[in-house]
Amino acid sequence: MDLRPLAVTDGVDAVRAGFTPEFVALDNDTLVGCTALRWWDEADGTRLYLLLGWVEPVFRDRGYGRRILAWQEEQARAHLAANPTDGQASYGGNTREHDPSVEALLRAAGYQVAFTRVHLTLELDGAPLVDLPSGLELRAASPDHHRAVFEANAEVFADRDLGYVQDSFEEFEREAADDFGDHELWTLAYDSDRLAGWVISAEDEEGVADTPWVGVRPAYRRQGLASALLRTNHAQLLDRGIHTSGIWTLAENPSGSVALYESLGYREDVRQPRYRKPIQPVT
Repeated sequence: MDLRPLAVTDGVDAVRAGFTPEFVALDNDTLVGCTALRWWDEADGTRLYLLLGWVEPVFRDRGYGRRILAWQEEQARAHLAANPTDGQASYGGNTREHDPSVEALLRAAGYQVAFTRVHLTLELDGAPLVDLPSGLELRAASPDHHRAVFEANAEVFADRDLGYVQDSFEEFEREAADDFGDHELWTLAYDSDRLAGWVISAEDEEGVADTPWVGVRPAYRRQGLASALLRTNHAQLLDRGIHTSGIWTLAENPSGSVALYESLGYREDVRQPRYRKPIQPVT
């Protein structure tokens, strides 16, 4: 088997693969799979090399996945040697959904679950609003609040060691403009001039709310603020004719986010373990 750079004419189906391929795996000129390598530095200093691979169903259980994975690891080690980091470096392997064959492949290669992404969904029913804690007030959102939300997100999440990547403010601005530009679906609570808590939602192409950012600064926790903000956000969604809210979080989140969302009626519908294996330094 050999791997070659992807050409437009190679005809790999990125939808079935689940990612945009960079290399195709060939055996006697027969396409058996594809692969791609992504890498980034996380907020806690971890260099993560995400190894993406896919094997055509008809060629599975023949060892191709194991060989593709080994080749990917070699490429990651070569990149790390040329671009060293002061922090820990790790290989990463994902599953889009529960896939025992992929999980078995990763575990056999020494990977372990580092954390688990969980998606929860709630059918909105107009539950009554909850008052904000004393001294806090809601404020209508606008682009003028982007900097405050960005800095609050950085403060709350930057010390996490569960795969968090701290974007630049320019990257946050682009994402807010491209995907979360409807400020009527932003819910912000202020204590005087200080942002205390926030829920940011947007409507996706299927008419479902996507809520990527829910945060409360440490000084305002354990007061019911997150629940109050989420209930307010749900009312805003219903006012726009959106009846389903979806939210991603981590099962291992130290803030207990899964329990919070379940207390509001959210129910888990997707679970995605994230596998990692440390890259041993070259000796």
